[in-house]
Amino acid sequence: MHYKLIAIDIDGTLLNNHRLVTPRTGRAIQSAVAAGVHVVLCTGRSLHSARHIAAQVDPAVHLIFHSGALILDRLDGTVLRATNLPRDVAVALIAFLKAEGYDPLVYDPVPESRSFLHEPQRTPNEWLRRYIEANGDRARLVSDLLSVVTYDPAQLAAAGRREDIDRLRARLVERWPNLGLILSRSTLVSDYWFIEIVPPEVSKSTALAFLGERYGIRPSEMVAVGDNFNDLDMIEFAGLGVAMENAPDEVKAAADFVARSNHDDGVAQVIEEFILPAV
Repeated sequence: MHYKLIAIDIDGTLLNNHRLVTPRTGRAIQSAVAAGVHVVLCTGRSLHSARHIAAQVDPAVHLIFHSGALILDRLDGTVLRATNLPRDVAVALIAFLKAEGYDPLVYDPVPESRSFLHEPQRTPNEWLRRYIEANGDRARLVSDLLSVVTYDPAQLAAAGRREDIDRLRARLVERWPNLGLILSRSTLVSDYWFIEIVPPEVSKSTALAFLGERYGIRPSEMVAVGDNFNDLDMIEFAGLGVAMENAPDEVKAAADFVARSNHDDGVAQVIEEFILPAV
């Protein structure tokens, strides 16, 4: 099969355990770009958070940030799509999450999305404490989210134990059936899960469909590589869905191929075995 596009998640996929793009993986991406293949970095991170990572790879790669809310044709290129949550929906969600006992995070609008807002922590949550600590330059403490969110944010998010997040997801679906809900397993605290609340048209797979329509590429001509539950939709959407060896068993079960781990150049393996031989 001649694949024309490969979408690559960042954390746990592109980056090794030292959070670096290895020379082998960098060379493989450059070879794919040089051969005319559309290479896409597809992440839940914001542009601000992932800019330094994108700068490590070929400058011609396409970029999907905030799980599809922001699409760029290249790092310093054209914004192809920017989608934010309407403020009235965001305000209602903030009130709902707080009433349910969660400490919501509110992310700045795309395309800039330089920071996220949070209130003083009201409930014990080890993940939230570590996340705020790890993102000290991006985390902005406010006394009352409802009084300062006067714009359309990129997304809202909350975290908790798996069973609690499953219940929260069910309650959100009941109240807002058309919103996008993206689940991922935390890499900071093993038994915590993260839920992103995004506009209905935002997901990694819809972002790939957008790029496919723009460049005349069918899903069957795409490869998607990821390691977490928030990659499932693009893994299932692409003609060749690839899970990393370090992915959870449920993600690997949904994939067509399991690549070597992120610390063993799994992305380079996929490009070398499935992309380059056919170009």
